[in-house]
Amino acid sequence: MARCMREYCGNPGRSGHEMALMTGEAVYRARQAVAEVFGVEDGSRLIFTKNTTEALNMGIRGILRDGDHVITTSMEHNSVLRPLKWMEKRGISQSIVRADRDGSIHASDLEKCITGKTRMIIVTAASNVTGTRMPLEEIGRICRRHGVLFMVDGAQGAGSMDLDVEKHHIDLLAFPGHKGLLGPQGTGGLYVSSNLELEPLMQGG
Repeated sequence: MARCMREYCGNPGRSGHEMALMTGEAVYRARQAVAEVFGVEDGSRLIFTKNTTEALNMGIRGILRDGDHVITTSMEHNSVLRPLKWMEKRGISQSIVRADRDGSIHASDLEKCITGKTRMIIVTAASNVTGTRMPLEEIGRICRRHGVLFMVDGAQGAGSMDLDVEKHHIDLLAFPGHKGLLGPQGTGGLYVSSNLELEPLMQGG
């Protein structure tokens, strides 16, 4: 980071001078490195964000539409629960599965909540309160079986535990750069599977 800020740190993709080209190359290398960590085959399916909250909002608000139903858990961070609460005004219904006393979630309880309108299941990879890890692979298989999208909040797991979008059948993965990935503050990202297209939160720039 120090070398980048001292020696180049240009605006990638906006100019043809040496610093911009060096920065573009650094962004490409970072994208490929992150893709490798998460088992992503196509690095172009990664969006860089300023944090996990932005990534979660992009995924939630970029996919869900009026009439959709989403399933989540009582172990989720406000970065999931508050956008979902706001989406209720847009005709999105939700089911919140309660955790056991130790903070664990049973995949079968999530499956019981699936209806014909269920569009997405959102779970945290690991709780920021208890450290409980969620059964991602099992939940991912359930999502595949029912044709439901699987979104994972990787804020506490990215870089610290196995998160593989293929193995765990993940369609959307939100993650921070500054925790387990050992990057700088103000960085994060969102993986979006190739069969999805997000409605953007912002335009321009």
